[in-house]
Amino acid sequence: MKAQIQEYLSLLNSTIKKIEVEVIEKIAQLFIYARDSNKQIFVFGNGGSGSTASHMVCDIIKGCSYNKDRRFKIICLNDNITTVLAYSNDVGYDSIFIEQLKNFLNEGDIVLGVSGSGNSKNVLNAINMPMKKMRSP
Repeated sequence: MKAQIQEYLSLLNSTIKKIEVEVIEKIAQLFIYARDSNKQIFVFGNGGSGSTASHMVCDIIKGCSYNKDRRFKIICLNDNITTVLAYSNDVGYDSIFIEQLKNFLNEGDIVLGVSGSGNSKNVLNAINMPMKKMRSP
């Protein structure tokens, strides 16, 4: 078991070393822009990535907004379980995030999909949603 734990920690450390600080900084700047411009931020993912998205939103809502005059308007779309279940059952799992965005997304809002594999179709559908198509009658 010790070898498995060491292998996991080694993989985790290797992954962390690949993270580019500039990318995290750019995301933080976009989030601050959204907050200061009264824009919304939508975050979502599946499985463990969904848990990461949910936790991140919680940290920003409380940790970065509590007792502040300027607050982040941020929501995790996978936390709305009844909506996720309704769309997955009635329309299809690939549309659970894009359909929610169609209700709320405005120009200038931020969309952040979290995917460990980078292949989650429902996440990709939502982050690639064109504004024009979304707005057409």
